[in-house]
Amino acid sequence: MDPAAVVAGFPGVEEFPGISDAWHWSPVQGLDFAAALSADGRHLFQVNARDTYDEDLVRALLVTARENSSRLLADGTLLGVLPGFSHPGRDFDVVAAARPGVHRYHEVQQPELQQVTWAVFPGYACEFASSDRYSLEDARESFIRFLSPADLGRKSVPFLRLWYDNTVTKGGTNGPDGILALPKTLQREIKLLEGAPGSFVRFENFRGQIFRAEWDAERTWTLLEESESAAPRPVELADLLAFAEKSLHD
Repeated sequence: MDPAAVVAGFPGVEEFPGISDAWHWSPVQGLDFAAALSADGRHLFQVNARDTYDEDLVRALLVTARENSSRLLADGTLLGVLPGFSHPGRDFDVVAAARPGVHRYHEVQQPELQQVTWAVFPGYACEFASSDRYSLEDARESFIRFLSPADLGRKSVPFLRLWYDNTVTKGGTNGPDGILALPKTLQREIKLLEGAPGSFVRFENFRGQIFRAEWDAERTWTLLEESESAAPRPVELADLLAFAEKSLHD
């Protein structure tokens, strides 16, 4: 497989300005693709953009990916992350890369190219857990549902794993693995604890910290960090909601 030969044959493809062995193509208005060979010339780093294409940002992403090829292509890494990224006018602080199987960019039309293509996109450190905390299904769901890699103007969507059970609403999660969820789901389920003794909300952030919130017999909320030996502490709802939000970003 020669990824350069395949990409160079795409309709409308052109050389990407300022980078060797890199290309840009746009099959329809508002949808832009850009790609560059990895340092070994055997893999492709690709950036997709929908209605948010920024040539300077994309150039920075491709150059950073190529310079760190060995780290991003490491065996078994589903979602690789390079910290310390910055770009003028943007808040992104990492470059991320999803391996084949997590993304499906060329799965249908170019299955051989798919196997050597890594999807590269800008992100935020709080969006990514350590690699050993992702199953393939988790990584796919995170990439497709939460990270919106083709939106180069997006805000952060922090990593959140959630477990909950509510004795009143009868809502909850099944199994030990919990679910990946949006922060608004965490906020909603914490609020629904009121008046539901025996219920709980348990949540994990990108750092691997796990917290548990409950509504206790004294008719108040409590909060516990599971890694600590201290007993659950009482907390006001407003403070609990603010803590939960902050814990996902810091």
